[in-house]
Amino acid sequence: MTAVPDRASGMRALWSAADYHRIAVRDAYVSELLVRAVDVHPGERVLDVAAGSGNTAIAAARRGADVTATDIVSSALETAVHRAAVDGLDLWMEIADAQHLPFPDRSFHAVLSTFGVIYAPDHQRTADELVRVCRPGGRIGLANWTPTGLVGKLHALMTEAVTAPPAAAKAPCGPATLWGTEGHCRELFGNRVELTTTVRVHELCALTGETQVELLLKYMPPWRGAYNAMPPGQQRAVFDAAVAEFDRANRAQDGTSIAAAEYLEVVATVK
Repeated sequence: MTAVPDRASGMRALWSAADYHRIAVRDAYVSELLVRAVDVHPGERVLDVAAGSGNTAIAAARRGADVTATDIVSSALETAVHRAAVDGLDLWMEIADAQHLPFPDRSFHAVLSTFGVIYAPDHQRTADELVRVCRPGGRIGLANWTPTGLVGKLHALMTEAVTAPPAAAKAPCGPATLWGTEGHCRELFGNRVELTTTVRVHELCALTGETQVELLLKYMPPWRGAYNAMPPGQQRAVFDAAVAEFDRANRAQDGTSIAAAEYLEVVATVK
């Protein structure tokens, strides 16, 4: 396996601090929609970047593709490979930084990421890498949280609450949810692709809004660290504000929580 550059060590430590799979597994439907939108075909070489525990990689493998999953967290990739094996699917894994992919130019028919590459600090470098490893005529498919949707509002809430975020969490190019705007994606990819976008709504389900927030604060690595560093009074305020956001997005009428979470589906065909 290719070693991850030292500059990624902070991000690797950050995302290794909690088992993000406990959250990501709830987003599998988003991955199924994405591989269909990108029109992944049997036999195609597919790369899932910042794959985590493999939702999108597995969805592509289920369509008969030859899939490589990359991430900076080795334990997440091991989970992905195990999940694929349970379903009788083959999956290749490679530890890799989304900003420095260890593959030759034009290696893949499709390059995918679901709520993954948006967290890489350097947006432009990441976009350049996605284009570089994709063949002409190949497709880049992304699912990105929007800044105006539920998750975007939660991101903003946590950012405002943290006066000095960890260095690994800082994004010099702006917040992760900028990827959830068509304009930012067009700026990053430029005239190298033909780009289409679709706004979709995912549903985050739990017994209550409080349960939703407890899950995020325990298993969303950047939030877990920031929240645990807060004094008790600030923790209470942040928790209550996050619950209020879930309650506003909740469509359930029976006391449970089914919260609408908007995201941008991006399909870019490389010229």
